[in-house]
Amino acid sequence: MATSGGEPSAPVGPVPFADVDGEQLVPERRAQPEAGLGDDLADDMVSSLPSKMEVSLPMRLRLYRGFWLAEIHIPAAVAMQRRLVPRPDDVVVASLPKCGTTWLIALAFATMARRAHPPDAGAGAGHPLRRLNPHQCVPFLEGLFARGQQAKLDALPSPRLMNTHMPLAMLPSAGGGGGGCRVVYICREPKDMAVSMCHYTRRVMPRVSFAETFESYCDGAKIYGPFWDHILGYWRASSATPDTVLFLRYEELLRDPAGNVRKLAQFVGLPFSEAEEEAGMVGAIVALCSLDNMRGFEANRTGYVDAQRRIPRETLFRKGVAGDWVHHMTPEMARRLDDIVADKFGGTGLAFK
Repeated sequence: MATSGGEPSAPVGPVPFADVDGEQLVPERRAQPEAGLGDDLADDMVSSLPSKMEVSLPMRLRLYRGFWLAEIHIPAAVAMQRRLVPRPDDVVVASLPKCGTTWLIALAFATMARRAHPPDAGAGAGHPLRRLNPHQCVPFLEGLFARGQQAKLDALPSPRLMNTHMPLAMLPSAGGGGGGCRVVYICREPKDMAVSMCHYTRRVMPRVSFAETFESYCDGAKIYGPFWDHILGYWRASSATPDTVLFLRYEELLRDPAGNVRKLAQFVGLPFSEAEEEAGMVGAIVALCSLDNMRGFEANRTGYVDAQRRIPRETLFRKGVAGDWVHHMTPEMARRLDDIVADKFGGTGLAFK
């Protein structure tokens, strides 16, 4: 890496995706997928896959390679495996929905772009995260591939920061732990994950009860589920190839955000220098991306994270706590989900605290 004045030169990227892609701001404008997308998975083949309606979102799911994916994302999964060409310095933030994804995206973007966009209030008055929602800063892979717009990724400078909810098996060269790029995965205690998802989707389907959402998690039939297989895919990869897959827990991020930001920076190859530490760079990033701070930005108080389903961005910034499940689950519900977790994760070394 080139140097100037003894300091490493800053990479150009990641750049805010919305700044280079105006269509990201109007996601309801869908382009037709490119010709030949998933040519070995024709429409009649997709329609032959087992299906069900997502209980809390108006979408049909199909069971593909052991996971319940949105029907429109199955061709995207095929295209991602075939046509996503990872670069060595790519970083993909992966998770199940409602596991702290938005927070981690913000922290990752602020960390990786800190030299181009200083996070402190003085120097960072025009920081992208102060004017854009975190999801406008980072491209959502299956959304792009479902619209046949994956070529937009090629135009992004390195290092690229991307986001997905797909299981590891749907990423290119998944057996290698991420296809040559780095993957940062975040998981959350399953009971809290179920509660957060219910609050989120009630903006679309207010009549869906928590009991219905809970059952879909227990049955493994939630979108991108079963949740246990999704989590374990990344967990095992993080053990096998820790240099390419970093596994984070939401609860640990809450307890020690600064320590986990340092871990993230080290993992993506951009550790904080002594000068940055002395200047309070880590604390500035944590403060910029705090829930209270992000909740106050105009970009997070207005507009829609999902314009088609009219889900407001403000729903992404609810409580940001651990243990909220105690206010929503009966003891019997909690025991049932805990038993499932004990059965599915027993002997793996992964535990939820």
